[in-house]
Amino acid sequence: MIVFIALILVAAVASTIIIKTIEDLQQSGEDTAGDTRQELSNKVHLEAAYITANFPSTCEATLYEHNAAGWAATYTIGDYSGDDFLDPDNDGVNEATHLGTSIQVDEGCRVILYGDSDFGGGMVIVGGGYSTQGDWGPIANPVNCGGSCDNWVSSIKVLSFDLELHMRLAAGSNPIFASDISWSASCESGGFAGFDSEGIVYGGSSLLDGTNTAGVEADFDEDDIIDVGMFFKVQATFKNCSPSSGTNIPFVIHVDGGATTHHMLSLRQTELGTNILFDP
Repeated sequence: MIVFIALILVAAVASTIIIKTIEDLQQSGEDTAGDTRQELSNKVHLEAAYITANFPSTCEATLYEHNAAGWAATYTIGDYSGDDFLDPDNDGVNEATHLGTSIQVDEGCRVILYGDSDFGGGMVIVGGGYSTQGDWGPIANPVNCGGSCDNWVSSIKVLSFDLELHMRLAAGSNPIFASDISWSASCESGGFAGFDSEGIVYGGSSLLDGTNTAGVEADFDEDDIIDVGMFFKVQATFKNCSPSSGTNIPFVIHVDGGATTHHMLSLRQTELGTNILFDP
């Protein structure tokens, strides 16, 4: 009788362990399936890729405190905001303040000056040569920066090869934070492999009408949530890649915690406004 009772107890314990193991395996399988569904569904489609700039990869611009005097800060190809704007050479010493009043841009190059530190506010596009604050006001957007052009330069983009990307979420995707979306591109440049990558919030992005998800005329920030049905545009500035006509650009869009989409952008021509996603 003692042996019989012992066998029953052992069987009961074993049954409990087996049931618990099956439940854990089932839950693990459901979690894995959920993660897989999210990775497959949470992805971004690229609808268009327009060339918005194509300038030499050696472009530089020097911003001055006064008319080519006072402090001077030199910016190479790229986007500069926040601390990067103040310390463009990243040596730990600020070369600039938000009091720049003139700029020297390499011939054949172009820069965009912004009033806010996050590529927002008033903006003006400046071409090659020397110009001052007095030159910027009449061609700024809004004109004269809405009456506040004095000492307004707080971020800058020195353009090389730039694309305006039009995107949307794939059907069935969950809402995605704009800060979870990034892009990367690779190319052959001067005999070496080049690579560029950037989050869409950092580089500048908004809905197609230039507003954020709250309907305000501003770029997305980290709290903006993109949903299915929203079409949005992304500014992609290539800092290390300077592709030429006839080359292909492997281009990737990645969603943190979601799917990665791959595209091959064929650069058959370099005229501004060309949609290289569908260029025949």
